[in-house]
Amino acid sequence: PHYANVTGLGTAFEGRGAMRALVSAKYRISLRWSRSVFFENAGNRDTLVRDRIVRPRQAVVLPGAGVNLAEFAPAPYPENESPLRFLFVGRIMREKGVEEYFAAIRRLRQRYPDAEFDFIGWYEDHYEETVRRMEQEGLIRFHGFQLDVKPFIRQAHCVVLPSWHEGMSNTLLESAAMCRPLITSRIHGCMEAVKEGETGYLTQVRDQESLYEALARFAELPLAQKREMGLRGRELMRRKFDKDMVVRMTMNEIFQEK
Repeated sequence: PHYANVTGLGTAFEGRGAMRALVSAKYRISLRWSRSVFFENAGNRDTLVRDRIVRPRQAVVLPGAGVNLAEFAPAPYPENESPLRFLFVGRIMREKGVEEYFAAIRRLRQRYPDAEFDFIGWYEDHYEETVRRMEQEGLIRFHGFQLDVKPFIRQAHCVVLPSWHEGMSNTLLESAAMCRPLITSRIHGCMEAVKEGETGYLTQVRDQESLYEALARFAELPLAQKREMGLRGRELMRRKFDKDMVVRMTMNEIFQEK
């Protein structure tokens, strides 16, 4: 007996071309005899069930991999309102929404010249020049790959991820667990981590204007309200994304009688 875990569908499922057909065929063959297929969000499950790649009785949705609430413990919110720090954690690539984010940063800096935008991760080769140019212009601070993101989350007022598609973003779960508000895309794999207007803001995917408006809206909030958003985010993680709970759900599915 075996089980499969789908952590995200990626760009292959964005269109209806040959790549999707090929990947679907491979999925269909490889998942056919799985006793259960675990998904990190309902959107991915619905796609594979609708395309008859997975049977409904096989599909099990988990709240991602969950987050270790002890490791990503509550962190005191920054005491000073300025400079306002936004943090991006992930690969600098088109599918993470960086084109929209870079454009929104340029606009926001005109309105809030003291705002700071930190980037952790690495970039795809064709973004090297863009990253260096924006650093030289003083628009962003690029920190490269980091083994430990917690010190950067502690310094941030808000974590931003305008991704196009995700399985379930660990970056968002970990940041919310540390009491940081989130701004992210209204897509499965991201929106589950946010309670709109209470723990952060959701933006339209691939929409520069929507992203800019969310950043500006957050910037206008009083410091106390930003802090309260973060506390509510931690509570959401505790209720819905505790890793211990996800492990129990997984084990219960594996060991139940089929």
